[in-house]
Amino acid sequence: MTGNSRLSQALALGATLLLALWPLAWPEADLYFQVFGMACFYGVLAVAWNIYALCGAISLGHAAFFGLGAYGSALLSHYLGWSPLVTIPIGALAGMAYGVGCGLLFRDLRGVYLGLATLASVEIPKVVIDNWSSLTYGSMGIVGLAGLPDIRLGDLVIALGRDLKAQYYLLLLFLLMAGLLHRYCLFSRWGWALRAIRENETAAAMAGVDIFRQRFLAIILSSYLTGLGGALYAHLLGLIEPALVFNLHISALPLVLSIFGGRLQLYGPILGALCLYPLDQLILQPRLPTGHAAVYGLVIMLTIFFFPQGVASWLLKACRRVSN
Repeated sequence: MTGNSRLSQALALGATLLLALWPLAWPEADLYFQVFGMACFYGVLAVAWNIYALCGAISLGHAAFFGLGAYGSALLSHYLGWSPLVTIPIGALAGMAYGVGCGLLFRDLRGVYLGLATLASVEIPKVVIDNWSSLTYGSMGIVGLAGLPDIRLGDLVIALGRDLKAQYYLLLLFLLMAGLLHRYCLFSRWGWALRAIRENETAAAMAGVDIFRQRFLAIILSSYLTGLGGALYAHLLGLIEPALVFNLHISALPLVLSIFGGRLQLYGPILGALCLYPLDQLILQPRLPTGHAAVYGLVIMLTIFFFPQGVASWLLKACRRVSN
């Protein structure tokens, strides 16, 4: 194990313990449970986006997978009355199915053409759902969706649908699972194949890498994880409408978080989410209620100029200098 790997794992372990233990010191901090829970949630979306980006693909259309996953779970719950524990993993398959279609249709697109195609792809399911009123209730959306159920462990009742602290720990667990998946995508043989494709697609093909297969697997995994996030989001809010889930914000924010944190670093996308989202919600939004979102554009410019490899890389270098 290299020094960088040991340092990364030590920092990750310390951050995980901090995230798991701080609620014990502030048991009634509902605002912070909500904000940091959503930071974990957007960290999952950033990881999902970055899995596809590992092969050099820059997507601007992940809101399509998110929205379809949300509607897939919401419609199953609304019409069939199934528990969200069942509809969430099944509903996410709708997002994955659309990812399969995009992977096949955009197989020969690269660069800006791929970005524009993925951006345009968001409008197709949005328009269909917006106009299929007999099934989806159109732009009115669906309200009163079933919340997350209570979990009983003997005498202990965990109210996932009502307790913000329980929701925070659920989203933290979701983030940890996504982080482990991201680690596999970076350091497995498949991950090395994705990185080879990103660096030089022609050389990777000459070395025996199946370009289409590896990119296709990446978008399948990325779209399912994003759809899973959308399905969970629908039941956390208890309502859904096209404008809410097929939103450019859902496509753009994971990109910003990944680039800021360091999309080639193991925990870069997660670090970006845990730093930027709480900063925006707790500090900038109260002071700039109409202009706080501009900070994301500023962050991208500052990152490109001063932290081109992301703040995770800068943090590792700083910690290494201190330790030496």
